[in-house]
Amino acid sequence: MRFDKEANLWDEKPRRVELAKAVANYAQKDCYNKKVLDFGCGTGLVSLELDAKEILGVDLSCEMVKIFNKKAQILGINAKAICEDVKNINDKFDTIVSNMVFHHIENVNEMLKLLTQKLNKSGKIIISDLYKEDGTFHDKGNDDVAHFGFEKDSFDSECFKLLNFQKFYTIKKHKNFDVYVWELEKIN
Repeated sequence: MRFDKEANLWDEKPRRVELAKAVANYAQKDCYNKKVLDFGCGTGLVSLELDAKEILGVDLSCEMVKIFNKKAQILGINAKAICEDVKNINDKFDTIVSNMVFHHIENVNEMLKLLTQKLNKSGKIIISDLYKEDGTFHDKGNDDVAHFGFEKDSFDSECFKLLNFQKFYTIKKHKNFDVYVWELEKIN
């Protein structure tokens, strides 16, 4: 898996760290003193910045999870990550955060439905990902990329209410790539 190979150097790109801090700052209002799931947690760049009651990170990259757990232990916070498919998580959460993950998911509507089932009443999902782009964002090819970003109406809203969709960040690479934040609330 590409992410296992890149895990040890993941936090060394300032643009990743800066984006993660922006996402954490945005999400903090919905995570303070709450039970949070970090879906596609990577090394914990987003969720380990949050002031939450409890954080569970889930990722398919076991090497990313190892780094997350090492960082959480050093920080002394109530956070852990597991290398697991999110469909096998049985807990309920107040807030789910996800940063730059959805463009790697083939069936995003199915995933949103699954994640919504893991929310407590009036729970929220906060997603940040690429706005529609031309396929040149990834430097190492698009083998594991399912979508070249999204637009406001890219997802089906049968199980959630759209609270906010806005451009909130720009990643500067060989050209600028816009990142949106999408805030969803579970329909009870």
